[in-house]
Amino acid sequence: KKEAIQTEKAPAALGPYSQAIKANNLLFVSGVLGLVPE
Repeated sequence: KKEAIQTEKAPAALGPYSQAIKANNLLFVSGVLGLVPE
């Protein structure tokens, strides 16, 4: 089972893909840089 993960606490995806995908006990995150919101 796969589940798309989306949150407003992380930068929005710049393309047509999810921020992350949860598959069973694994989490695949999209390639984003670490940012500190100010």
